[in-house]
This record gives sequence, structure tokens and C-alpha cells, in this order.
Amino acid sequence: MLKIALQNGEFVITCEFVPGRGKDGTSVDAALHFARDVAASGTRIHAVSLTDNPGGNPAISPDALAPEIQKYGLEALVHFSCRDLNRNAVESRVMALAREGINNLLVVTGDYPASGFEGHAAGVFDLDAVQTVKYLKAMNAGLEIPGAKKGTTIRLPQTNFFIGAAVSPFKFKEEELLPQFFKLEKKIAAGADFVITQLGYDMRKVLEVKRYMASRKLLVPLVGNVYVLSYGAAKTMHAGLVPGCVVSDELLSVIEAESKAPDKGKQQRLERAAKMVAMFKGMGFAGVHIGGFALKTDDFLFIINRAAALEAQWEAFIPEVAFGRKDEYYAFPPPQTYRPGAVDDDPVKPIGRGRRSFSYACSDIFHRLVFERQSLVCKLLTRYYRAVGDRSWLARLAHAVEAPVKALLYDCQDCGDCALPDMAYCCPQGQCAKQQRNGPCGGSTRGMCEVYPDEKPCVWTKAYQRLKSARKLEELRTQYVPPRKMELAHTSGWANYFLGRDHAAPPVKQAAPEGIH
Repeated sequence: MLKIALQNGEFVITCEFVPGRGKDGTSVDAALHFARDVAASGTRIHAVSLTDNPGGNPAISPDALAPEIQKYGLEALVHFSCRDLNRNAVESRVMALAREGINNLLVVTGDYPASGFEGHAAGVFDLDAVQTVKYLKAMNAGLEIPGAKKGTTIRLPQTNFFIGAAVSPFKFKEEELLPQFFKLEKKIAAGADFVITQLGYDMRKVLEVKRYMASRKLLVPLVGNVYVLSYGAAKTMHAGLVPGCVVSDELLSVIEAESKAPDKGKQQRLERAAKMVAMFKGMGFAGVHIGGFALKTDDFLFIINRAAALEAQWEAFIPEVAFGRKDEYYAFPPPQTYRPGAVDDDPVKPIGRGRRSFSYACSDIFHRLVFERQSLVCKLLTRYYRAVGDRSWLARLAHAVEAPVKALLYDCQDCGDCALPDMAYCCPQGQCAKQQRNGPCGGSTRGMCEVYPDEKPCVWTKAYQRLKSARKLEELRTQYVPPRKMELAHTSGWANYFLGRDHAAPPVKQAAPEGIH
């Protein structure tokens, strides 16, 4: 239903629930009660969305609830986080979902683990969201795996996933916002079928996603996020405790004033949500994704029905949801209109020339001299490593020099599959808490890392500034970086490069698949 509705241009509505911890209870059963009530009412809801351990806290898996929801005749939209699973577990989970008839997935990076049994859990982040979307598309096509005979492949049965991706436009700085757009572009290139925005309360920022997609001719449906903001949730988000979610000082003051009403502001926040639904429809979005803490079926139905009554007035509501921040960066000039179909050829305009880096300049020169495949030094070193191998004392000596030098200069973790040239010589293993290789997660705040907000800037803001200064931002937009080859851990990245074993090796032509017998 969700796929067909989006493909047919129907305005879709998905309703989000956050299953809690334990096998049952109010928060676990809320989505099931909603599905039962909606099915009985006949209201058109296209999918019930189930989160996957939001905030990095343990909760019941959405995979357990999704089949129960679909028994009521509604579709489930399962959030699929990259946080907890390695690539083998990703495939196992995907195949289990396919077997259960769950075909709608929203792929997200996932919030860093925040709690767990006897301490914080370890974040896995073996794949990022771009890589996971590509993996899912490969499974849709019939994943090819090595056959019994050397040089042959077998194609697994095809899956049928409709794949969503997320984008976070509510970023304060240029070097935060534009990499979000660049990563969105990579997700779509990898095969994302639709996009949902992060929650936020600045319609100009939301519109910028649509304008960016139009400027880059990214022709996939875009769904707006509508979150019913209570005072408690507003305080939590304002404090930066929900990664990627922004509540400005001004908005917090408004919500606080509303909370002093006899109903603690509930009617006003439901009304705001209804207006946002009307705005998204009027602006030409493909649909809305509605969520909020402890919402009941009647709350969702009120928002949907009230929005229908307000559709004709949607433009008048734009100033009511304009909670930008002072000196915040916008990628486009102020819109002349929020109506769809307006001619808008304004390009994304970076400000200034970027921050020059002596370290980047030196690293780039060294890379071109030593690691460019056509350079004389690269050809000589390739012959050298082929001659001495990687187990000789000469190779071990070279690695003994390489590892501490790279650790000192780049915080290298000796992963053996070096992505330094792909990230403006910023190590994703040592400098990114989630080891992201294709762009930033959505959790940074004012350019600071989600996990270390008081200590570390997001490494992707650093990479952006370096590439902007070098006039190489197109690399950040278009270059896909494969997942790390874990089998190369604690081996020489130099040897692996020159011997063609890391992800930078030229692709090997695959044999024709044998098929399934």
C-alpha cells in the first residue's frame, strides 16, 4: 500500500510508534492497539512506523510487532538501524523480515548506544546507511554469493523491499548542512526509494530539502516529519539529548507558555501538528510521517481530519512554524513562494573558500606522489611489495614504521583498509564515533559530534572545510566508499593498497551466476 500510494502520487500518511522495553506493556502494545482501532474505523493510514531502539536504548525489536500489525490489514514501516548489527546480521535480519512479509524499511544510521545491561552497549556500525541501502538493493536484485566452484556465483532469491532513507536539514552551520544533502544524494544513488525528513520546526529548512532535490534532479518522493511536541519532549530536545532534533530557545518558550493551559497545551500542539500536515501537503510533499510521545488513536485521527479542514489556508500557517536560530546557515535564498511547481534554479551557495589546512595540503601532495596509480613511486612500490610479500621481515619493518606515523598524524587505528584519501585525510575509524565513510550521521549539534559534544567537532565538518578550500566538494557529493574489509585489520594499509587487497583495488569482473538449483 505504501509503495503503490507513493508511486501513484497519493498523499501518504504514516504514524510512528516507539516500542518500549520488555515483551509487553503500554508502550509495546500501543502500535497494536492503534492498528486495531484504525482498521475498525476505516481511516486511510498507509503504514504504522516502528522505531529501532531510538536514543540508543534497548527496546523490543520492531520486527516482532510488525507481523502482528499487518494481521490487522495495515502495513508496517520498520526502522532499520545500522548501529547494532554487522553485515552478516544485517542480511539475516533482512531475510527474516522478507519471510514475514515485511517489505517497508526506513534505513537510518542509529543513535549511539546510551544504556544497556551492566553498562553501555558497543556500537557496531559495520555498515553505514548508504552501504546498507546498496546492500538491500542487491538483495532485491538477487544477491550474488560465491558458488561451490571457484570463480562462480550463486544468485539468492529476490527480496522486495521498499527502502526509505532519512535526511536531517536542521543544521546550524554550512559545513554541517551541506554534507547532509550530499549524503542524501548518495543514499538515493544507492537505491533509496523515498526520503523522510528529520523532525524540526522551521518550514524554510524543510523546504530546502525539496529545493535541493529539485536542483539535483533527485526524483524520489519526499515525506515531511510532523512531531507533536510536548513540553517535556521540548525540554529534552532543547538540551540536546535527542540526537539530530532541534528545539530553539524561542520554540521552547512558546511550548512552555502553552503547557500552562488546563490541558497542559495538548490542544495547541495537536493544532500545530495539523497545520504542519496541511503545510506539507500544500508544499507538494509526498506525505507526512506523524509521531509524538504517548499519542492515542484519537490524537492521530484528530490531526489527520483537522489538517483536511485546514488545507485551503496552509500558506497562512508558514510564519507559525519558522523557529530558525540567529545566524543559522541556509543553503538557498529565502523562498519567493512555498507553493510547488515554482521555478527555482537557485544553486546551493557555499560561503567563502573554506578553511585551508597545511596537514591536508601535505597529505594530498604525498598521496599524489606515492599512491596515485600512474605515479612512478606507486609503480615502484607496487613491484617492491609484490617482490617481498607481506610476511617478510622487510614488510614487517615497513608496517612497524607505517603504523605509529599514521597514528600520530591521523589517529590511525591500523584498520588495514585505509579511507584517508576518501575523507580529506580524516580517519573515519579514529575520528568518527560511528566510523561513517560516506557522510555524517544526523546527530551533530552546531558542528560538534553527537557522542562527544563538548570535546570533538564532527569529523565531516573538517573534511568539508578541507575539500571546500581545495575546490573538491564534488568528491564529497559523489564518491561512494565501500564498507571496511574487516579481514585486513591490523595489517599494513600500504601493503594492502599496493597489492590490490583493500577497497581501493580495481574491481574484479564477476563470473556469470549459476542460479539456484
